[in-house]
Amino acid sequence: MGYKEFYENVDLTSEKVKNLINDRKDTLIVSNSSCDGIVSASLLIRAIWKLGGKATARFVNKISQDSIADLKSEDHQFYLFTELGTGLSELFNKFFSKEWIVLDHRKLSFAEIATDDNNAILNPWKYDIDGDKEVTSGGISYLLVKSMDKRFTDLSPLAIVSALGEYQDVGDKRSLIGLNNEILKDSEKNGLMQTDIDLLLSFNESLPIHESIANTSIPYLYGITSNSDKCLELMKNTNINLKKDGRWKTIADINQEEKFLIIESIKNHLSSQMNRNVENLENILIGYTYVLPTEEYGSHLYDARRFSELLNSCALSMKSGIGLSICLGERTESLEEAERDLQEFKNSSQKLVSKILKEKWRISDKGLFVFISADGIIEPDYVGYVGYLSRLLTSHYQFMNKVIIMKIVIDENYSKYFLSSGYDGDMDVEQMAKELSNTIDGITVTFSNADGQIIIPSAQEDTLMSIISKLIKKISK
Repeated sequence: MGYKEFYENVDLTSEKVKNLINDRKDTLIVSNSSCDGIVSASLLIRAIWKLGGKATARFVNKISQDSIADLKSEDHQFYLFTELGTGLSELFNKFFSKEWIVLDHRKLSFAEIATDDNNAILNPWKYDIDGDKEVTSGGISYLLVKSMDKRFTDLSPLAIVSALGEYQDVGDKRSLIGLNNEILKDSEKNGLMQTDIDLLLSFNESLPIHESIANTSIPYLYGITSNSDKCLELMKNTNINLKKDGRWKTIADINQEEKFLIIESIKNHLSSQMNRNVENLENILIGYTYVLPTEEYGSHLYDARRFSELLNSCALSMKSGIGLSICLGERTESLEEAERDLQEFKNSSQKLVSKILKEKWRISDKGLFVFISADGIIEPDYVGYVGYLSRLLTSHYQFMNKVIIMKIVIDENYSKYFLSSGYDGDMDVEQMAKELSNTIDGITVTFSNADGQIIIPSAQEDTLMSIISKLIKKISK
């Protein structure tokens, strides 16, 4: 099994969707409220509308038997699930018979593969393709609509946005690999995406150098992120001429030597903050950039990483519909609202990270993993926000290559633990979650890509931590 069989399944699924369009069937696209989910839904709905079909999109944070029953009661003729639905084929068959398709890049069980008699699941793992690293649900949706009509190659940049939103830039120098790289070739061939190797700071092309550094949150630069005054102080000490003709220079205005001076300055600052030498920072701050030349220069949509950050903010702000509008081409009110929300979201997130880092009692570094107490600062039900916060923390230089375990108290009887893999690590938290569910009675375990969520009685917390420690040591060998 491999790419050939996967593409054959893509073609078969595209024929199904084209038949839905030709038959004018009322199709509901149900998508996860995430950057990848927004991209997936937008690709499908644009293609279906363009080809004359009927479709609407809806975004959800989770799906259950009750919510599936509610969808059934609406009496749509067909259901397309994107970036969710893995593990639910039995329920889908029960409620929707054969009138459903799942497009997802999450791991699925052998049992679900073996029972997919209607070939309703389009998932890379069925064909031994790593859906955590090589393709997203947005990428799958793009390949599907491209199979429906080659004109839809003009939508390929959105699939790249979703890949970066799922942090799949895991190749050398933060490059894309596998199917993502194949999709990137479509974008480059059509002049819709330009790549280069440069500093991976925010707004390289438009903000003053010190503001660009301050706006960079992934990786999270302790004492620098969100602190433009400190960044300006550091840059003045580099002897780089920060202005030209009275105008602040941007990263795009300076040469390679000056860019390395910036890295050295950041490295020295981080070393002083952590009382140890910071090494190989250039491997984190230098890599491939992905820009969309058809978008406004310097805007949030010009850089694909910033585009994904904007969509992620839409999702976590419960405004996935605004993200959908942007992906469908709206560039006025929706974009302005999303940009405002993103800035508020980043400010609040960075304040929380700063609070956690400053309150030392919240952090317990166990070597291979870091335990963080987020009690009292995050609501237990705000799962997506916790995931984003964990991502910021795992991109902190001090915590890279480690597993972040974040605890939030639900009530006097139960707590939630969130497991996130390190920014540059290969720890499989899904494997950990599965082993934990088989080891400890009375816990609920869920996982999504690089994040795992555990609900456990407070009385079993010591047991949980002991087992997690053993699992991490076992998996890391």
